[in-house]
Amino acid sequence: MNILKKSFFSNAIAFATAAVLAVGSVSQAQAKNTDSEDIRIVKVDDSNFEKEILHSKTPVILEISSTSCPPCLVMIPTLIGIAKNYRDIKVASVGIDEPGIDKIKNTLPIQAFPTFFLIKNGQIVNRLVGVVKEEQLLQALDYTPKAVKQQAKKPAKKTGKDRNLVCKVNGQFHGLKNLVTISFVFGDTEIKNVDIVTDVFVPPEMYDKREEMMAHIQASGKGEVTPTMAGFQMHIDNDCRFMKAMDMKRTSTYGEMRAGLELQGFKCE
Repeated sequence: MNILKKSFFSNAIAFATAAVLAVGSVSQAQAKNTDSEDIRIVKVDDSNFEKEILHSKTPVILEISSTSCPPCLVMIPTLIGIAKNYRDIKVASVGIDEPGIDKIKNTLPIQAFPTFFLIKNGQIVNRLVGVVKEEQLLQALDYTPKAVKQQAKKPAKKTGKDRNLVCKVNGQFHGLKNLVTISFVFGDTEIKNVDIVTDVFVPPEMYDKREEMMAHIQASGKGEVTPTMAGFQMHIDNDCRFMKAMDMKRTSTYGEMRAGLELQGFKCE
């Protein structure tokens, strides 16, 4: 039995004897409504980690993400592209903010978001952290996938009209409650605009540290930070240096991005 399997099984026994774990929804990302698409990314928690990851018959790219992590959101189109174009690779995702992942957190060395574990035959063969390109993930997997043969399609009819997508989720930012709102503007062939707003709620007993937290974030160059009545707000827009540095892939459709965000726990409108 390899180290990853042994560690997970040991944690499974420990948690089973200690408490009954809350089990979340665990299924491949399916269209939840007529606007979402099947993006072929598997949502993983403790209940299906063994089946989907340890016993997977195909190589796995396992993403560990957080809803409060802008780079995680930026990586969604890249993961969708791999899942749709390379059917002999399984793309899976674990949301660190989701319930029912205690055994996974105690098994995998997770220190930052997003983290990508490249897994073959139940063993970790590589690990990448942060925003990475599709070719970097495939190279780290040390695997030459077979691209899906795409049938010739008629070019999409250009309407000249933009379509908006707004998705929200409650989460945590360094232990503080927050609300993340991500907005997109889709053109005929690409994502034209991305805007991420994170409202962080600071309790009264921590107000004396609010300015220090804001200054630290501002100094990092990760968007604009402004005070609010309840705490502070972080804003990353389409043209800020941080967004440009992440170089988001912009070929995903409205339906794909909606499905990808819903997989992460967002509610879209």
